[in-house]
Amino acid sequence: MLSGETAKGDYPVLTLLTMSKLCLEAESTVNYQEVFREALLCMKKPPDVTHTIAIAAASAAISCNASAIIVLTATGHSASLVSRYRPMAPIIAITREEQAARQMHLFRGVHPTLYTEPKNEDWKADIDLRVAHGMKEGKACGFIKSNDLIIIITGWSKGSGHTNTMRIIRVP
Repeated sequence: MLSGETAKGDYPVLTLLTMSKLCLEAESTVNYQEVFREALLCMKKPPDVTHTIAIAAASAAISCNASAIIVLTATGHSASLVSRYRPMAPIIAITREEQAARQMHLFRGVHPTLYTEPKNEDWKADIDLRVAHGMKEGKACGFIKSNDLIIIITGWSKGSGHTNTMRIIRVP
């Protein structure tokens, strides 16, 4: 974090760029497999289904060297759980809720994206459209490219609190 004096000094942009470079360098030295293993060891009680899916996604991201994890989320809870396990892959969180998108900026490794298209009456088609939007966003940000493996986390019931599905797909 920058102090007020540093942020308002003679070189605020250079200071911010230097801080960003330092953070990226520090992150590049992290052993993500070890962080994941230690996070699992610290777990006190058996997790719920959503938490189990988050663990599986973080593990799969390591195993298959996924380029990104796309999470369809209403509240941001699923994205925060995945973030807790520090996957190396960026987490692209797709939500229709502005407040959730703002709050997810605080989670490590999460790139929140507000999806503003109207809901499709066909629920499965709506999921597919949001996943396609996530892939488009991931490509635009340089996280993913065609033929990469990505992980997708969704729910197969309407509403929040129903995350129960993980898929691994190859980006078209």
